[in-house]
Amino acid sequence: MEKSFIFAVCDKTQEDIQNASRCISEFYADKNIQVEIQQFDNTDKILDAFRSQNNFAAVFMGMNSMDEVDTAWILRKIAPKCPIIIMSYCGDYSLEGYRIDACAYWLKPFDEKKINSTLERLWNSEIAG
Repeated sequence: MEKSFIFAVCDKTQEDIQNASRCISEFYADKNIQVEIQQFDNTDKILDAFRSQNNFAAVFMGMNSMDEVDTAWILRKIAPKCPIIIMSYCGDYSLEGYRIDACAYWLKPFDEKKINSTLERLWNSEIAG
């Protein structure tokens, strides 16, 4: 494996963290790319991680409250070019996702086809390019 990427997955739901992490791992394993996935179950932890290392290839973030919207804005300021993928149970924050310049905005429940489509887009543009 020649390249390596670090992804952040943040959600309050362990099941969604595990599903997103599994899909990311499988997608890049098929491309013979090593990935590290850091998992976060609250916004303070992901902010601390971004402040200390700021070298994530992308962040997958659950957004179901204003706390998570605020966190996404802070992440955008810390890492302006890092792709942010928002996962949400409702479309209420879709406008904020657009303003934050999210790479993708998915409505839950988790859909493997959506994540793979987004990963393919990332692979073809920001990450591989």
